[in-house]
Amino acid sequence: MYEPGVTIRRATQADVESLAKLIARFYLFNEEFDPAMEAASDIKEKALEVARARVEGSDLLLVATYEGRVIGYVYGVVAENPLLARRKIGVLRELYVIPEERGRGVATMLIEYAMRELSAKGVHYVAVEFPARNIVAKKFYEKLGFREYTSIYLKEV
Repeated sequence: MYEPGVTIRRATQADVESLAKLIARFYLFNEEFDPAMEAASDIKEKALEVARARVEGSDLLLVATYEGRVIGYVYGVVAENPLLARRKIGVLRELYVIPEERGRGVATMLIEYAMRELSAKGVHYVAVEFPARNIVAKKFYEKLGFREYTSIYLKEV
């Protein structure tokens, strides 16, 4: 199932430009699902700023590489709620694999590696965020054993 030669590792400064391109593509892709997710007009510049900041200090930022190219990434945070017995929850906010590399297990590899990293940080549960109308993502995460946990509703003001 997994693509031979794919490496999953933490993102570094050397990955910033490649990562920024993938972040921009992630947002451009997701705007297709809901008009509220329209990407900023200067998405490329903003994605570069975001990539730099995330490499400097994120709870979780992993890249998948193949033959020296960054082909995917996963970004997540650790959320804490002192009112819960298992207060730390890892939240995977972004997952993207370039279209020509999909179907080879790269996204699954990123998720599994992310879960191991988050577990090492004391996380007991991992949640994922994706557009509610993205049925492909819903099926993918359900196949990996994720279930509905919370709902977020949006209304324009």
